[in-house]
Amino acid sequence: MPRNTKQLTVGTMINPEFQGIEWESRAEELEDDLLIMSAPPEELAIAAPAEDAVVNISWNRPPNRYRVRAAMLRPAGGRWRLRIVSDPEPVTRRTFYRGGGGEVALLRHEDDTQWQVATVEDISEAALRCFVTELQFVEGDPVCARVTLGEATLDVSGTVLLTREPEKTCEDKAEVVVLYTLSESQGKQVRRYLLEWQLAERRRAQNNED
Repeated sequence: MPRNTKQLTVGTMINPEFQGIEWESRAEELEDDLLIMSAPPEELAIAAPAEDAVVNISWNRPPNRYRVRAAMLRPAGGRWRLRIVSDPEPVTRRTFYRGGGGEVALLRHEDDTQWQVATVEDISEAALRCFVTELQFVEGDPVCARVTLGEATLDVSGTVLLTREPEKTCEDKAEVVVLYTLSESQGKQVRRYLLEWQLAERRRAQNNED
């Protein structure tokens, strides 16, 4: 049994990951090393893991994100029963699930009012990676970002983590990575969008195979 489970409590929003797919759930019951959560949404088409198959469970407990490994016991009434088999370990922000691509974004220096148009390469709860036609930022710059996620927008303040000039003469776009900390409501917005994006990608792949 893990020596330290105090970071994970009943009602905690969790992100299970199995077969390379991550979704949002909640810790419905938690007693010692036994965790019970809802089965994944039907549209993800994830079959219940075999007994002892490992499911990664991640969750936020500011200022950190944690992860444990859990072994599948058996499903019951639309819920999964798992046994936690590892100690909670801090997870770096870089391991947050990333997705998306092609969305419109706007960037500006924190003390500026003029936005620069950018194209999203991918986004997560921790960072935004995007392309710009003209590199106007340097690492460490405090910036504001506005990203179109479906029919909603995400407004965040963050810091430029890194920049990259075009590597080839035929490339005309530079790369900017912005690191930020989201509120719980913003994190939920991003997770919901990435889940919808993931489902759309799976449907597109299935259609291409038909």
